[in-house]
Amino acid sequence: MKKKFFALVLCLMMCVSVFAGCSLIERNDRKYFEAVVCTISYVDGTKEEITKRELIMAYNSYGYNYVQNYGYTKEKAVNTTLDTIVDKRLTIKAVNEHYKKLNEGLLETDVNFQPVLNGRETTYVWDNTYASVRDNLKSYFNEIAGIKEGEQSETEAEKSVYTPYAKAAYLQEKDGKLVIKKTTTATTIRDTYELRVENGAVYDFENDYFKEVMYNKLISLTEGNSTGAKTWKSALNKYLADVKENYSYKKFATDKECFMFELDRVYNILKDNYLVEKYTAIYNSEAHQDADTANVAVNDVLKYYSSKVRAGYTNYCINGNSSAFQSSILSEPEKVDYIMEGDNATDYFYTGYVKIAMTQQQSNQLASIKADLNKTDKQKDKEIDELYASLQAKVRDAKTGKETEQRIGVEQLLQKIETDLDACLPYTGDAATDKQLGYDRAEAFRKYLYLYNDDNTIKGAERNLVFGVSSTGEVLSKSDYSEKTDILDAIKALYNGGNAKVGDITNLVRADDGLYIFFYAGKVENPFVGIDEKFDASTRQDNIKTLASTRLNIFSEKTIFDSIYETLTTDNFSVFQNMDMKNLKENLVDNDGVVAIKNNIKDLYK
Repeated sequence: MKKKFFALVLCLMMCVSVFAGCSLIERNDRKYFEAVVCTISYVDGTKEEITKRELIMAYNSYGYNYVQNYGYTKEKAVNTTLDTIVDKRLTIKAVNEHYKKLNEGLLETDVNFQPVLNGRETTYVWDNTYASVRDNLKSYFNEIAGIKEGEQSETEAEKSVYTPYAKAAYLQEKDGKLVIKKTTTATTIRDTYELRVENGAVYDFENDYFKEVMYNKLISLTEGNSTGAKTWKSALNKYLADVKENYSYKKFATDKECFMFELDRVYNILKDNYLVEKYTAIYNSEAHQDADTANVAVNDVLKYYSSKVRAGYTNYCINGNSSAFQSSILSEPEKVDYIMEGDNATDYFYTGYVKIAMTQQQSNQLASIKADLNKTDKQKDKEIDELYASLQAKVRDAKTGKETEQRIGVEQLLQKIETDLDACLPYTGDAATDKQLGYDRAEAFRKYLYLYNDDNTIKGAERNLVFGVSSTGEVLSKSDYSEKTDILDAIKALYNGGNAKVGDITNLVRADDGLYIFFYAGKVENPFVGIDEKFDASTRQDNIKTLASTRLNIFSEKTIFDSIYETLTTDNFSVFQNMDMKNLKENLVDNDGVVAIKNNIKDLYK
């Protein structure tokens, strides 16, 4: 297993916060930080230098993971971090050389001249820089306002809207065999990004006017006498104090000079990261036509899957841990790779649901009605019926996910769902056809799951909620539902003695926290039959098609194959290794090559 993944992923997604990771060193004198730790000499006669400041910042952002997660010595971790910086510099150099060749003999005014970054791309990097600095500033705002990580202020809360799963790879037949192809883009990455123009010029951070526009836009957050503006002002002061401390040798004359320096710092990181992304497109579209063939082979996926299934079978069946299986499949189905089968086995099945939550006032009202000793059961039932009937579902915007002012009554919502499901074609009795018809029903229900649902935990989850019905008719659930008899009764009715079909739904189901509408999303079952301790899916390459057609969640297109491919690429791939760094070094670097200045590095690990 190659262990450069952590650095290389974080190199592309480099942390743009003032502080990140673990501190390598805390000296602050200018001469020390500006010492050169590595030089790169190019065949065109130019030369690049990497400073100790850049190496320390990279180590603090991602290099320390080599020590913490992979057991590297600090010396090896520092040197590997430096290698990654060099790889990134070479990649950026390659992008610039590519455009130099494209534009050979052309003037910038020529219609065929192609800049390294076009107007769409400069707008994209400008937007990315603004968003990143604002996110940094927002972290200080949250700290001052007492907003914990993972929480959002009410004014900025946005519920995520479902977007279809973007596949990273797909199967293709080549020379009679199945191979895995990466999903690649042969054109410029931001070809469709919407450029913006102001005063006749396209947004570009390197244009001083647009740098000033960004500064003024961020400063405007702090203007005024509102509580929010005062908090933003305090956040900016703390942000700049950290920048000044981390770059104390810069001796900033004004706060504006300090903030402009920070804008430049973040912009340069994000611009470089984008150029690395752009090189991937160049690499894939030109001299490397096979670049979209994945390093992970079909057999790798099948063997990995087989080993996980065998481990589950051994644990649950051979070792007899049936209670552990029951607990896991109900509470953490995404971690279960083998489903117990056989006589008297429990039937487990997935469900999706829409929850219409009660307000705290309504919950208190329900508790008060139930506890009122002066009312008869008939009176209580009538008031409870009226309370549940008064609930309304929030309606969210289909594009932004934000709650709108619109509300819909619960009975009307149920009727809308039923109408949409009834509009789907009827089942035919053919397994393959009916599987797709089930997906059609899931598609019809999905908009309600995402846009009318007050429970966000199910939105975008890798697996759906699992219930079980035992051979004796007992409904099994995770602990959250074990005491909710109305829900358990509704789930048993939905199961319908094992005859449920994908798309069946319950009526409105009452709970102390609101109303639910449950959707039957299919059985939880093994994709293959006859599994035992010797199971090996790799004996037939066609088995990969089964994994590539078995969804993890009926409301998403992500499959078992996709999940395993992502795991294997996480463990094995390096974007720079895939792009042939040896080839770049041979073509770009002269005889003096890449020279690390050890005397300026060794104090970092000794």
